[in-house]
Amino acid sequence: MTATTWRRFRLRFLSLAPRGALGSFVFTAILCGTPAAGCSLQTQRPASSEKESRTPAQQKINSQLLYEIYRFRGEAKQKNVPPDPTGVKLDPKGRALVDVRAEVTPALQKQVLALGGTVESSSAQYRSIIAWVPLNKLERLAADPAVRAIEPAAPAFNNK
Repeated sequence: MTATTWRRFRLRFLSLAPRGALGSFVFTAILCGTPAAGCSLQTQRPASSEKESRTPAQQKINSQLLYEIYRFRGEAKQKNVPPDPTGVKLDPKGRALVDVRAEVTPALQKQVLALGGTVESSSAQYRSIIAWVPLNKLERLAADPAVRAIEPAAPAFNNK
């Protein structure tokens, strides 16, 4: 790629690039000049994020639920959790209303109960269990191989 072609590419890319991660990539590329300048984009990468350090069980849990777990544990500041409300419905006992996506079996429902949760509804057809589960037990539930994902439960509504 010639220097002129590189300049044209940068100008076109800048006009299309949104702000944020892509914008920082473009800014880094401009500072480095042409790829032949020897600047490595690898050295410009920010420190690893909280999301990259999640365990396999945590990867099954929705981010908003994880933020509530971190707040419950007192780790919110350390994990750079945004102060915004998450929209997760919590009860006075510290339980979250969640939608556990898994093959619905009596064993899984018993596990929810054993962890201190209560099953509100379940549907084998939709592979979903709506339950109140203690925040500090969600990771243990997510570690079960039968569980595919844990999301905040969608609010119920009437269609009138």
